[in-house]
Amino acid sequence: MGIQPQLIVPSRPPPEADTIRNLTRIAGILALVFGIIFIIVGVIFLIVIVGIIPIILGVIDILIYTNCNEIIKLVDIGRYRDAKEKTLVWMIIGFIFGGIVVGILLLVAYLKYDELLRYTQVTPTYV
Repeated sequence: MGIQPQLIVPSRPPPEADTIRNLTRIAGILALVFGIIFIIVGVIFLIVIVGIIPIILGVIDILIYTNCNEIIKLVDIGRYRDAKEKTLVWMIIGFIFGGIVVGILLLVAYLKYDELLRYTQVTPTYV
């Protein structure tokens, strides 16, 4: 019969996943704050002058926030490639519409995916 090898599965996610999760969470919160501010400013300017642009930017920031939450969920379930692709799209949108800070945080998170994917592609350890 022999001894059956057992796969050792790490109990915690890789540290890179925690970093990505934290950076994405911070970017999402900042996008939400910017979105609320833009919507408020847009409503005020809509009364006085044309304020449709800040309202549009605010809505886009809130979309960035909701997608950051979806990215975090993908990281939590281990779908790192899907999360990386989604981060790329929202990073670009973040740079253009969400503000430089949101875009930079998502860029740093995006760059961390390479380390994470390399870590998860290591062959499993058997006992």
